[in-house]
Amino acid sequence: MSDVIKIALYVGTGFAGCKHEDVYEMPREDWDSMSEKERDDLLNELAVEYRAERIECSAWVIDE
Repeated sequence: MSDVIKIALYVGTGFAGCKHEDVYEMPREDWDSMSEKERDDLLNELAVEYRAERIECSAWVIDE
């Protein structure tokens, strides 16, 4: 068994060829010491951060 946990990260936009994938690694002992909720929270945090780093989004008012 590896001493590292690998977490797959993925962002897709729905358009052909517009996807990003990466792997986040963390020590197994850190993962094993986390509760199920802490693990879920970490996975959600990593996904949101990864998405924010890959997608640009903004909104503005267009003068009429």
